[in-house]
Amino acid sequence: MTTPSAHPGGIPLDDAPLKPIHILAAAAVLGGAILDGYVLGIVGPALALAKSEMALSALSQGLIAASALIGVFIGGLIFGNLADRYGRRPVFSWNLISFFVLSLLQFFVQEVWQLVVLRLALGLAIGVEYAVGTSVLAEFSRRKGRGVLLGSFSVGWQVGFTVAFIVGTLYDGGDWRFLLATSAIPALITFVLRMGLPETPMWLNARGRSADARRVIDRHFGPEYAIPEVEPETTHPSPRELLVGPNKRQHLYSGLFWFCQVGPFFAIFTFIIPVFDALGMQDETTVNIWLNGLQIAGAIFGLFLLYWLSRRSFVIWTFAVMFVALLAIGALQSPPLWLIVALFAIYMFVAPAANNIQYVYPAEIFDTRLRSTGVGFSAAFSRISAASAVYLLPFALERMGASATMLIMAAFPLLGMVLSILWAPETKRKILR
Repeated sequence: MTTPSAHPGGIPLDDAPLKPIHILAAAAVLGGAILDGYVLGIVGPALALAKSEMALSALSQGLIAASALIGVFIGGLIFGNLADRYGRRPVFSWNLISFFVLSLLQFFVQEVWQLVVLRLALGLAIGVEYAVGTSVLAEFSRRKGRGVLLGSFSVGWQVGFTVAFIVGTLYDGGDWRFLLATSAIPALITFVLRMGLPETPMWLNARGRSADARRVIDRHFGPEYAIPEVEPETTHPSPRELLVGPNKRQHLYSGLFWFCQVGPFFAIFTFIIPVFDALGMQDETTVNIWLNGLQIAGAIFGLFLLYWLSRRSFVIWTFAVMFVALLAIGALQSPPLWLIVALFAIYMFVAPAANNIQYVYPAEIFDTRLRSTGVGFSAAFSRISAASAVYLLPFALERMGASATMLIMAAFPLLGMVLSILWAPETKRKILR
């Protein structure tokens, strides 16, 4: 039966030309991506200052750094499903208030456990961004260039992560609490942007609220546009649906490829200075600034890869390059400094480029009914490796040395490459429903 919002014969909504709502949605979502990167990136410089004052052991540093990632695991599982049940907008908008308050509370931390709790809560908020942000952007995007737009989430994240490092590096004070609290600024800016964003018409239509969907379309797109017909949902989506039915392998792969990408990425970039020290690199701050700039260049290059390559080719080849780079860093005995820097440069260029697809693939793999639940599940699954690697990396460097640690990190992209060859679906030109 045709719903009023479907407008038979109308122009498909994702074929609409660029409109102000597209720009607003992109700004509101990418602002959250920058915020996520900043929150996760500022902890490294802050811990370097806090280490002496708080008498932090290697495992304590790992726990503080990993706590936000653990929070992402929980937040992605819970809030992604809530956004599928009750709407993108309420979860997506008011999440920023949590970011703002929690960021400021870090200024008053006195004990390690307090910082762990606050970082864990911030991770819950970041989990909302991963689960809901890409769903909102996908449902407000145009089919032409959708992959590049979704991949821009990674560029925004990388910009935030790099800005956090630069702020931490240039900060000449000793108050690490102030550094952590600075994330309140991007949180407030992003909250203001999101106040003007409506509920996505695709979600409204899927929930049987066709009249509400029609109003959003008429106001922001025009009466000549339509949404593909779907059967209105009569039940709430359940996370159990992800692992049953004909698409269960694709759903599982959505979390697995992300799992394999982020483990070494977060571990290496969170503790880059100790890694460089362990490898015997001198003047690591100067090298790190250059390599952080290379990360942004890599993230931008990744957008071109999304445009040029199929989704399968993208994940297979980026995993292959990352595996070779990390394997070489760990396997070479007493290599010259220039070679270590060159290999790290390759990894630091390709890894951010590869990360772009984390915000494209899951949003395309899952249908509207399960999109936020599925993306949240994938993000949560990925944080198992991220939190574990970040928690254990300082300990591994201390007990096993840099070479053995890098060989362990190389196992992640190797597994990702094999899984991608076997299971990666092709979704580049898929029409979202």
